[in-house]
Amino acid sequence: MKKLTILLTALALVALAACGGKDPAPAGYDPETTSKALLESGAFEQELSQLDADMVSAYLGLEDEPTAAVVYTSLEGGYEELAILTMADEEAAAAAKTAVEAHVTAQTETESEVQYKPEDLPKLKDAVIRQAGNTVVLVVAADYDAVNAVLDGGSAE
Repeated sequence: MKKLTILLTALALVALAACGGKDPAPAGYDPETTSKALLESGAFEQELSQLDADMVSAYLGLEDEPTAAVVYTSLEGGYEELAILTMADEEAAAAAKTAVEAHVTAQTETESEVQYKPEDLPKLKDAVIRQAGNTVVLVVAADYDAVNAVLDGGSAE
């Protein structure tokens, strides 16, 4: 009887281990849908304008071209911006995230030195940069509660 109990316990553990597997990859963000939701969220104080697609890589310092991208920047010479990038794969997205972090760091350092828009410095320091699957999101905004509500509230694919 003891051997049967041990055998059944071992089989149950094997079955549970087989069901565990790897966690599914995190879903990405759809550039069009997510950017629209963010723009309508009230998170931005400055008027934003969409950047031409052919300028996205140079603007953000990306090594690889995104397969899809939506980027908005401030028309007022401020630092508020929104970028949602879909890359070829998660490895390219990780590299894009690193480039986006460097972009924000450079802007923060520049603003710290020149004090052109000092009211934007806290926005830069609190910038939201996320990778989900093969997408990268950058948001520099006035209201990060609104940003997080959109990004955490089901705007992911």
